[in-house]
Amino acid sequence: MRKISPGKLRGLQRLAEENGRLYMLALDQRNSLRRMLKDHGVEPADAKMKEIKLNILKTLSKHVSAVLVDGEYALPEGFKFVHPRTSVILALEKSGYVVDEKNPQDRKSMLFREDAVEMAKRWGCDAVKLLIYWSDAAGQEAKGHQKELVKRVGEETKKWDIPFILEILTYGKNKGGTEAILSAMNVFKEEEYGVDLFKIEAFRERLSPDRIVNASGGKPWVILSGGIDVKDFLSLVSLNCKLGSSGFLAGRVVWKGVVRVAQSAERMELFLRTSGRTVIQWLKKAGSFAIPWYMCPYFGGFEQIEVKGS
Repeated sequence: MRKISPGKLRGLQRLAEENGRLYMLALDQRNSLRRMLKDHGVEPADAKMKEIKLNILKTLSKHVSAVLVDGEYALPEGFKFVHPRTSVILALEKSGYVVDEKNPQDRKSMLFREDAVEMAKRWGCDAVKLLIYWSDAAGQEAKGHQKELVKRVGEETKKWDIPFILEILTYGKNKGGTEAILSAMNVFKEEEYGVDLFKIEAFRERLSPDRIVNASGGKPWVILSGGIDVKDFLSLVSLNCKLGSSGFLAGRVVWKGVVRVAQSAERMELFLRTSGRTVIQWLKKAGSFAIPWYMCPYFGGFEQIEVKGS
């Protein structure tokens, strides 16, 4: 039997569709969205950032099981625009990273506010997500910082009884490679970090699902899109679900086209209602082989879960 607290169980249930698969939309981009707007000749003012995010939530949230949002532009106002049956995940990190002074190639993640986990619980969010940058070749100080940050968030999510999603972006020589992804998961699978769900870069090659199970500790995982081409990501969703993924937490691949028409609220809504919705439908179809989160080896089936209160 796998013991789980009531809050974490309810949160994981809320993140998924009825079949236990995770079809989620990421809308926590900040620096990357600013760059996209600038590239299309649009001034990335705070008001424009908020307008875009609220439009996406209003139009697309009803078509996914969960939305990942930031607490700087999307929330708290965005709660009004999220569909009542769609769960909300709060991004905990500041956008971007801090460069290590001694080793400029190393990256450190930071929280956007120190009480972010508590705030997420008070606001009624269903889960929290922390993004960290990871390289096996990074210095011990940078790796130690990242480990301590993940451990701290893990402890706080246990305290506030809310699911913890860890997003890992690899960097350096083997960025995005199979071995780099597996190695990073292997570090943070340990119970001391308190991770409930991994969000990782997609595997681009067929490999033994057992290798992923060993690296993740059998915990559920989903893939991110990184803003790649729709057709390429559809292939990756299909491949990764067959390798054991529970679905996707994708963002720009769905809505990045909205920046081309960001000057017009009417055209933004039209794009999202047609093209954006269509991409989500394609992704769900590609993810039809996704493993329900509770059937991952870590849980072994819903009947194997034992709910334990404090």
